[in-house]
Amino acid sequence: MRFVKGNVTLTFMSQTAATMPEARLRTVKKKVPSVGVPAASTVQQAQAAVARPVLVAKTDAVKIDEIKAAAKPKVKRKPGAAIAAWWPVAIGIFLCGFVSEWQAMAEQAGVWAERLLFPLAVLMQHREMGIDAQMATVMPQWALYAQLPLEGLLTKLTLDRGRSLKFAVAQLVLLHAMCVIVLSLVSYLGR
Repeated sequence: MRFVKGNVTLTFMSQTAATMPEARLRTVKKKVPSVGVPAASTVQQAQAAVARPVLVAKTDAVKIDEIKAAAKPKVKRKPGAAIAAWWPVAIGIFLCGFVSEWQAMAEQAGVWAERLLFPLAVLMQHREMGIDAQMATVMPQWALYAQLPLEGLLTKLTLDRGRSLKFAVAQLVLLHAMCVIVLSLVSYLGR
């Protein structure tokens, strides 16, 4: 730009001309929604409006509060929901009262029934695992009573990850099947 005032000539370079792209690249493309594609949801529009800084008048403050409220849906959790999520562990602790009778029935049914139902207790009886003789007498009883609450805890953690109850039960069945395989290998190697 050039300004002439009296005998003084001032020349300024236009900064925008140097930063503009070439003329062939100066096109503006309109965003046209495709047929069958829905427009952005109101939540996405609200998030976009909240994300960019905009100077607004005080009358628009109410609209911004509405946009922020739409952007963050509040999830109301009931007060007892955190406690109720521990139901698998509570059931495991409750069933510990019956475990000694179940073990007696499993012993009468045979070795494979005991290995399938109470793998931790059977595993703790094997001294080949490096367990001391004194601990080998105490650990199976501890494992017998700890197995059901531990399985309840595993079920709770599985459910917390968003898996279904069917998946959690299948996981426990697979765990018991793997324990039967390990116990048969330990028994075979211990001979």
